[in-house]
Amino acid sequence: MLYLFLAIISASTYSILFKLFACREIDSLQAIAFNYLTATILGLGMSLGVSTEGVVLDGVEWGLSIFLGVMFMTAFVLMARSTKMVGVSVTTVSARVALVIPVVCSYLLLPNQIEPRWWAIAIILLALVMVIWQPKKGGEREKREGARGVLLPISVFLLFGTNNFCLKWAQSRMTEVGAAEQLSAAIFFFAALVGAIYYFFTTKNCRFSWQALVGGVGLGVANFFTTYFMILGLAQLPSAIFFPIYHVGIVALVATMGVVIFGERLTRMQIVGLVVAAVGIVAFFV
Repeated sequence: MLYLFLAIISASTYSILFKLFACREIDSLQAIAFNYLTATILGLGMSLGVSTEGVVLDGVEWGLSIFLGVMFMTAFVLMARSTKMVGVSVTTVSARVALVIPVVCSYLLLPNQIEPRWWAIAIILLALVMVIWQPKKGGEREKREGARGVLLPISVFLLFGTNNFCLKWAQSRMTEVGAAEQLSAAIFFFAALVGAIYYFFTTKNCRFSWQALVGGVGLGVANFFTTYFMILGLAQLPSAIFFPIYHVGIVALVATMGVVIFGERLTRMQIVGLVVAAVGIVAFFV
C-alpha cells in the first residue's frame, strides 16, 4: 500500500505543475523536454544501484520502452494543452477514469485477472461524458474551441489508459532484479529523445527558460516516481484493486486543489460528474 500512496502523491504533483505552467505562462513543451531528461537520469541512477547483472531488458521490453516513450511524450503534451484549455480538474478526471482501459484489457489479455464490474465501467464512462460535456455556443470560433475542449480530454483518457495497460503487461513479464528501474529509465530516455526532436521542429524561437528548467526538473521527479511506484505497486496488488484506489485518490486531491487554490469554476454538470466518477470507481470494491 505504501507504493500506491506514493504513486498518488507523485501523480497529483505533476498534474498541479501543469496548472502552474498555464497560470505563469511557462513554456510547457520545454518543461516537458527537461522533465524526461530528469526522469532518464533518475532511472539510470536507480537502475545502476539495483542491478548487478548489467542490462536485463529483453528485445520485447526494449521495443515496448520505445513505444511507451512516444506515448508518454504525446500524453504529456496533450495533458498540458488540455489543462490550459479546460482546467486541471477536468483534465485530471479524464486521465484517471482511464482506469477502465487497463482493467478491461488486463482481463481480456492477461491470465488470472479479476473480471471487471461492467456496470461500474458504464458509470465511469457516463461520468467522463458529464465532466467534459460543454454547452454549444453561438459563433463558429466558439464551436471550434468547444470541440477542442472535448477532444483534448478524450485524447488524454485514451492515451493514459493505454499507457497504464502497457505498464501492467510489462510488469507481468518482468522477473529480473532491476528490470523495473531499467524499463523506467528506457521509457523516459526515448520520451526525452522524442520530446527534443518534437521541440526542435515545432518551435521556431528556441529560447532557454530557467522557469521551464526548474519546472521540468520538478515534473521529471514526479513523473519518474509515478511510473516507478506504479510498477512496484502493481507487483503487489491486482490491477483491479490498484487502479481504482490510485485514480480516485488523485481525482479527489487534484480537484480539491484546483477549486481551492486555483479558483477553477466547475459547472453543476461537472460537479455531478466528479461525484459519479468517484461512485463508479468505488463500485469496483462492491
